Amino acid sequence: MKSKKRIVIAGMLCAVLAFSVWYVQRPVVLKLGIFTGGSWNVPSTSTYEYIDSIIRRFEKDHPGVYVQYESGIRHADYPEWMADHIISGQCPDVFLVLDTDFYEYVQLGALKNLNSFLSSDKEFNESSYYPGILEQARYHFEQFALPFEYNPGMMFVNESLLEQEGIPLPDKNWNMDDFCSICRQITKDRDRNDTIDQFGVIGFDWEDALNAYGVQLIDPDGSVNLNQPDVRKAIQTLIDLNALYEKSVPSQADLDEGKVAFAPMSYAEFITYNPYPWRIKRYSDFDWLCVPMPSKTGYAYHYDGSALYMGMSNHTRHTDLSWHLLKAFCYEEESQKDVVLYGLGISPVRTVASDPEIIQYYDSLGISVSLINAIMDYSAQNETYLDESVKNKLDTGIRAMIDGDEDLDIALMELEQKINEKNP
Repeated sequence: MKSKKRIVIAGMLCAVLAFSVWYVQRPVVLKLGIFTGGSWNVPSTSTYEYIDSIIRRFEKDHPGVYVQYESGIRHADYPEWMADHIISGQCPDVFLVLDTDFYEYVQLGALKNLNSFLSSDKEFNESSYYPGILEQARYHFEQFALPFEYNPGMMFVNESLLEQEGIPLPDKNWNMDDFCSICRQITKDRDRNDTIDQFGVIGFDWEDALNAYGVQLIDPDGSVNLNQPDVRKAIQTLIDLNALYEKSVPSQADLDEGKVAFAPMSYAEFITYNPYPWRIKRYSDFDWLCVPMPSKTGYAYHYDGSALYMGMSNHTRHTDLSWHLLKAFCYEEESQKDVVLYGLGISPVRTVASDPEIIQYYDSLGISVSLINAIMDYSAQNETYLDESVKNKLDTGIRAMIDGDEDLDIALMELEQKINEKNP
């Protein structure tokens, strides 16, 4: 009996030892949250190929670690998919963060504070990013995500139309006075039937105007501040531009047919509609290009755009590995080159733009690295988040100012009071 007991105990000890060895050496699986398709409301043929190549490099550098993701999640469905996983406690270790969801994820406690990693990782240098990019993923001075891809706003310019009118092309330092002057020269009734049929600009809205003047709408106490000289200038500019058209509002068809000089256009739209061999051919009946958006002075301005971030789950059990995976996507130059070549955005990592392969790619698109840097080297617009109700009130109120004849100062004061009034 004693002999049998010893055999049983020895067997149990061997089993425990074997389990311990397996447990220590078992593969680590990191869950990744991503979606397919474009991020910027334009058609996209992007697949998981460059995501998979980043994962392969990471797994090669980290033997025994595997990265898994659920395929087939569409951009439109991703916020709901993430919400379900956060609520159920199954949040991926590392996941994409839409800029519209960033503050919500922070408030829900879904994102891990990255400050300690930024300060302790000797291989990570914050200055590798363009200015203002990291700041957009901070909340109360705490870093909660890294930028993965950026889609800055630019200005579409109908080169053929300006040449036809004998107007020099704007350069990267053009200002709002230049912009308005060209719009006035371009806008006219070409066939003399008493209807405007050639236009200066389409789609230049109040957000574009406020960004051009560098306006920050939110005071430190969280209230909306419309009592600013530059707010008045921005709205007056919109009123003046609107008056040029004499109720003949330009349409998308006018833009497509080459009858409009300017249109705000994101970088993603630029590379999607550029007549590039494997892109969608649009605006191919005339020459066009993109320049930075005009600004108040031409030299000190913010650029506006949309960001796609990546963050780490606040509840990941593999903190260090998740940080390295986050860096593999958002910091390593080879991965960020793939973002440019196969995605629809600009890499937020500054050195990527000077890579010979990226320079050649930009040249093939008819866009220069100097233009990319001219846009990205200025401060990213870091506007405090406006919820939808505030945006809707601003949109309705400013449209009324443009279409109406009420005194502008009074209208701005009344709109500010309406937005800031507290419900009892």
